[in-house]
Amino acid sequence: MSETRWAPMLWGQEHYWFLYFDVPAYGADRDCVKITRTWRLDTDLPDDTVLAALSALVRRYESLRTNFLHDGTGTPVQAVRPPWEVTFAVRTEGDASDIPAVTERLAATAFDPARDRPVRFALISAPGQGAWVVATAVHSAIDGQSWMVLERAFHALLEADDQPFPAARQPREQAELDHSAGKARYRERMRAYWRDCYRTIPQGMFPDYRPAPVGHFGGHTPPSPYERVTLSSRRLAFAAERVAARRRIAPGVVYLAAFGVALSALSGNRRCVISMDTANRADPALTASVGCFFQPALVVFDTAAEDTSQALLTKVFRAVVAAQRYARYSSLEMTEERARAGHERGMNLRIGVTYNYFARTRPEHDPEVPHRDDASDSTEDFVVEKAPIDWQDNSADLYLAAETGDDGVVLSMHGHTSVTEADRIARALRAMGALIAGWADGTVAMDASVRSARDRLGFPRREFGPDWVLVDHSWVDTRACAARLAALTGVTSAAVFAERTADGEDRLVAYAAGPVTPAGLRAQLATGQVDQPSLVLPHRYVVCAQAPDEESREAWAMAPVAAEGDGLPPSPVPPRTSRERAMAAAVRACVPGHPADMATPYLPAGGRTALAPHVTDHLDAAGFTGIVPADLLGPLPLGAVAAKLTPTATARK
Repeated sequence: MSETRWAPMLWGQEHYWFLYFDVPAYGADRDCVKITRTWRLDTDLPDDTVLAALSALVRRYESLRTNFLHDGTGTPVQAVRPPWEVTFAVRTEGDASDIPAVTERLAATAFDPARDRPVRFALISAPGQGAWVVATAVHSAIDGQSWMVLERAFHALLEADDQPFPAARQPREQAELDHSAGKARYRERMRAYWRDCYRTIPQGMFPDYRPAPVGHFGGHTPPSPYERVTLSSRRLAFAAERVAARRRIAPGVVYLAAFGVALSALSGNRRCVISMDTANRADPALTASVGCFFQPALVVFDTAAEDTSQALLTKVFRAVVAAQRYARYSSLEMTEERARAGHERGMNLRIGVTYNYFARTRPEHDPEVPHRDDASDSTEDFVVEKAPIDWQDNSADLYLAAETGDDGVVLSMHGHTSVTEADRIARALRAMGALIAGWADGTVAMDASVRSARDRLGFPRREFGPDWVLVDHSWVDTRACAARLAALTGVTSAAVFAERTADGEDRLVAYAAGPVTPAGLRAQLATGQVDQPSLVLPHRYVVCAQAPDEESREAWAMAPVAAEGDGLPPSPVPPRTSRERAMAAAVRACVPGHPADMATPYLPAGGRTALAPHVTDHLDAAGFTGIVPADLLGPLPLGAVAAKLTPTATARK
C-alpha cells in the first residue's frame, strides 16, 4: 500500500486523542498519553533480525502506522499511512536496570498524533544474555490487550513460526462498521442509554468540594491527595466464586455489589454511578486485533436499604449487562450529552468512582468452608493494611480494584482525601469482605435486607445535617447555597429550600430580595461553579419585593413576589468585555452558526467537543491564554469561561 487510507476515528481512540489537547497544564507543551511495554529476548539476535520482525508488525497492524487528526470539517479521523521500516530510536548495551531510563528517553520527545509515527522502539542488549525491546506508543493506537497480541506475533516472527496469524479486524474497518447505516439503531439505543444515565445520576457520588487535580508541575510533584488500603484473603476469593456460581453471575459482579453497598454508605447516595473498564472485544474478529478498543462502561444501580441481598445481586448483574451492551460509544458525543444534561439540571456532572476486576489466576485448593456453628471464622485470614499509591487518576474520588491470583484475592481501594480517609477505607473493605463471606456461608441471608447487613457488619456511613436535602438524585447543602446567593450583587437577603412539585418531585427553589431578576441570579450563581464545581443550581428563582421577618420556608412563600422563573435567559446575552468579545470571535470562527451566548455553556449552545481545541488555539493566536479545552466542556457559561482568560503581550500572526 502506497497511499494513506482515511476512516472515521474509532470510538476507543477518541478519548486518548482528545487528551493530547487537554492534559497539559496551562501553558505546557502538548503530548499524547503514552503506554509502554518491554519484551524479553532470551538469545542474542542480530539487530537486523529484530528490526525485520518489528517492521513486519508495522506492515501487519494498521494501528502502528496510523495518525489521528481533524479533517477539513473539524471531524476527528484516522489516517492509515503506508508501511515504514523500523529503526531504533534508542540503541544501547545494558541490562534490565536500564529499562526505566530508556523508557523515559523514548517518551521524552512529545508525540504529535497528527504527524508522528504512533510507536517508537528501543533495544537494550546484554551480549551473551539476550536483550530487551522497549516499545512506547500513543494510547490512541494501542490498548492493554494489543500488547499481548503484538508480543505473541513478534516472537512468532523471530522464531519463523509458520502458523498463520489469527484473523483480525483492523481499527479502520471497525470504525467504518461502527459508523455504518447498519449500526444506526445501535447508535440510537446507545445514545438513549447514556442520555438517561446523565439525566438521573447524582451530581457526584460524593457531594463535596473537589480540589483541582494534583500532578507533576514545574518539576515538582506534590504529595498525593490519595490514601490506599488493601485487603488480602484466600478464603474471600472462593467465597465470591461460590456466590457467583449459585447466582449464575461472574465473580466480578459479586465484588461490585459489595462495593455498591460500601459506596452508598460512604457517600450517602442511594444511586451508585461507577465507571468500569471494558475491553470492547466481544466480537471474535477483534480478539487478535491491535488498536485502542478499550472504553469505560457506565454502571448505574440503586442500593436501596430495603432491598434483599438477592435483589441487589440481580440488580447489579443487570446493570453491568446494560452498561457493557452500550460500552461502545463516541466519548466526544457523550461529553456533549453530559454537558447538555448538566446544563438542564444546573450541575457539573462527575462520575468520580471507578471499578476494575482482574481475574489473573485462581488458587488451587479451596479452604474448608466453616459451618454456622463452627468456631472458625470465614474472615479470619483477612489482612488489611495501608499501602502506597500504585496508580493515580486525578479524576477519581474513589477507586476499587479486585484482583485474583495464586494466593487469593486482593481488594485495593484508594480514595481522595477530600471525600474519605484510610481508616474509613479499611473499615469499608472489612465490611465488604464480611458481606461476601456471609453470602457464601449463609451467615448473611440472601432474603435479609441490605440495611440489616450494612448495620451489622459496620459499613462506615455518611450522615447529612438538617440543612442538606436530596434533590434530583443529588445531596445539596441549602445553607451553603443560600450563603452564596446572599453574597451576589444586588441581593439583600436569600434562602434556599427543597419544595415538592405537583408531579411529586422535589426541586430546589431559591428566594431572594433585592433589585435582581431570576436570570441575573442564575447567571451570577453559575459563575460560582468556577471555584465550586460541586455547586448545584436551584431549579427555580423567586424574587420577593421584600424579605420576610422570619427565615422559614413558610415566611418566604408568603412574601410578595416581584418576579419568578427558571433563571434561563430569554434571549442570547451578547459579549460586553474584551475577553468576552475574544471568546465570541473564537467560537464563531471555529463553530460557524454558534450564537456565542455569554449566558450559555459552549456545548449546550451548539458547540462540538472535537472543535474545542480549535477555539483555544484561536484564542491563543488572538493573544489570550488561561484556559484549556476542558473549560469549554462543562457547565460554565461562556462569559464565566471568558473571565478566566489572560491577555498576552501580543497576538500570534
